[in-house]
Amino acid sequence: PPIHLPHPQPSYALFSVFDRLLLLKRGGQTVYFGDLGPECATLVGYMEETTQLLEPASMPATLPPGANPATWMLSACVTADADFAAAYRETKLCATNKALTVEAMRPPEGYVPPTFESPYAVPVARQFPILLKRLLISYWRGPAYNVARGMVSIIVALIFGSCYTRARPEAIDTYSEVLGRIGLFFLASFFMGIIFFSSALQQMAVERASYYREKAARMYHPLPYSISFGVAETPYLVFFAGLHSALLWAVVDFYPGAERFFFYFAYYLLYISFATFYAQFLVAALPDEGTAQTVGTALLTLTSLVGGFTITPDNIPDYWITVYWLAPIHYSLEGIIVTQFHGADQEISDLPGTPTVGRFTSSHWSDSHFGGEFAWSHRFQNIIVLIIICGVFRAGTLYALTFIDYTTR
Repeated sequence: PPIHLPHPQPSYALFSVFDRLLLLKRGGQTVYFGDLGPECATLVGYMEETTQLLEPASMPATLPPGANPATWMLSACVTADADFAAAYRETKLCATNKALTVEAMRPPEGYVPPTFESPYAVPVARQFPILLKRLLISYWRGPAYNVARGMVSIIVALIFGSCYTRARPEAIDTYSEVLGRIGLFFLASFFMGIIFFSSALQQMAVERASYYREKAARMYHPLPYSISFGVAETPYLVFFAGLHSALLWAVVDFYPGAERFFFYFAYYLLYISFATFYAQFLVAALPDEGTAQTVGTALLTLTSLVGGFTITPDNIPDYWITVYWLAPIHYSLEGIIVTQFHGADQEISDLPGTPTVGRFTSSHWSDSHFGGEFAWSHRFQNIIVLIIICGVFRAGTLYALTFIDYTTR
C-alpha cells in the first residue's frame, strides 16, 4: 500500500510496516521509488550508495547505528549540497520504474476506452433541484444573513415612518410637504438598497470560495448554480419587501387603496432584488469583496444623484442623461411616486396656479415637478424595465461564474 509521510517523520515501527516507498522532495521530484526491503535494508542500501556517490557534507554516508531510517532518508529531501533527485534519474531503478509505468499504461488488446456524454456525474437538469435544496437548507441553517436583513427592514421602516406620522394625505397641500413625502419614498428605497447590497456582498464572497473548489472538481455546471442562487434569494426578498412595506404603511398615513400598496411593494421588491443581484454579480466578476464594495457603492451613489430626485430630469446635464436612463433607482422612484400621488386632488397652495398634487407629481405636463418625465402611464413600463435589469445582472453573474476565476492555486 502507498504511504504518505507526514512531518515529523513516522516511527520505525510504523515505517517498517509498508512494502514500498515513493519519496518526493520539494517540487514533486522523485528521490526514491521502490521496495523498502526487510527491515528497510533495500532503501538503506540505495541511500548509502547514493550518499557515498554524492558526498553531501550535511548527511552521513551511512545510516548511524540505532537511527530511524525514516529520519535519515528525509535528510536527502532537504540537503542543499546534493541533488538526490537528479541522481535517482540516472539509476537503473528509475529506468525500470519508467518501463513498468509504460507497460501498465498500455491498454490490453481490444480495449475500448469509456466515453462520457458530460463532464458532470449528474445531468444538468438534475443538478438544479439538488443545488436549490442545498442552498435553501444553507440559508435556513445559517440565519445570520437573513436575520440581519429582516431586523434592518423593520427598524428602518419604523424610524423613517415615525418622521411622517403627522402628515395626513389630505393635509399635503404645500410644496415642501410634497417634497417631504417624495423624499421618504427615495430614502426608504435607496437606503434599503444599500443595506441589501452590502449584506449580499458578504454572503456571496463566502459562497464564491466554496464554488471555486466545487467548480474545479466539476461537481456541477454554473448555470443551475446561478439559477438556484437567485431562486433561493427570492422568498426572502419577497418576505422582507412585504414586511418593510406593511410596517411603513402602518406607521405613515399614505393615500388609501390596495392598488397603491401593491404598486409600492412591487417597486420596492424589484429595487432591493436589483441591489442583491448587483452585489452578487460584482463579487463574481471582481477580484475580491473590497473591490466589489468600493465599485458598487460608488455606482449606486452616482445613480442616486441623477435618478430624478436630487436633480429633476429636466435639469440633468446632457452628458449625464444616459446614466439617468440606466439608473434602476430612476424607475423605482418614478413608479412609486406616480402610483402614490396619481389622482390626489389636493391643491398645492403655495405654487402658481395651485396645481393639484397628482398633476404636479405624476403628469406629462411640462410644468410638473419632474418636467413631464414622471408619468402615470409609465407605471407598468417601469416594472418591466426593473425586471429586465434584474435579469441582466443574473445573466452577468452566470457569465462571471463560468468564465472568470480568481483562484490563486
